[in-house]
Amino acid sequence: MSGSEPLYYWDTCLFLAWLQDENRKSGEMDGVRELIERSKRREIRLMTSTITSIEVLTAKIPAGFDTLFNALLKRVNRVGVDIKVATVAHELRNYYSSRPQEFANKTLSVADAIHVASAIFYRADEFHTFDGAGNSKLLGLLPLSRNIAGHGLKICKPEARRPQLDLRNPGKP
Repeated sequence: MSGSEPLYYWDTCLFLAWLQDENRKSGEMDGVRELIERSKRREIRLMTSTITSIEVLTAKIPAGFDTLFNALLKRVNRVGVDIKVATVAHELRNYYSSRPQEFANKTLSVADAIHVASAIFYRADEFHTFDGAGNSKLLGLLPLSRNIAGHGLKICKPEARRPQLDLRNPGKP
């Protein structure tokens, strides 16, 4: 690996979508699968936090898929939550918590703050997630792209370079 490959940070929800073969909007899972294949060929680098292995519950994935998950994680750069990442995560949560009117009394979850802080601190080219909507208390991540508490991190869904056949709907890319 030369180090010039794009570095993509993956939120836990992408690993879960892949493990559960989620039925998502057309093309979304293509991006997940393609980026895994591209990482195997060392065309890109994937990164996630060590908390991803805590968030993925073996009881919630199909039997035997924990082996597949662990094999994938061996090819993913996993970063720990040290004082530097924790400081950035704290700053992110504090930013949104200190602006309740601006963000409808919503903030980042602890896990989302750690994930985003890790991507910022380790200078990921993009942060990939499916987390768009949030809920009544928590912000979604996709709407924060390019301005997450003043940081210019691009937050997006993983995209396939070329459409792939959807085996569930033959004839549709």
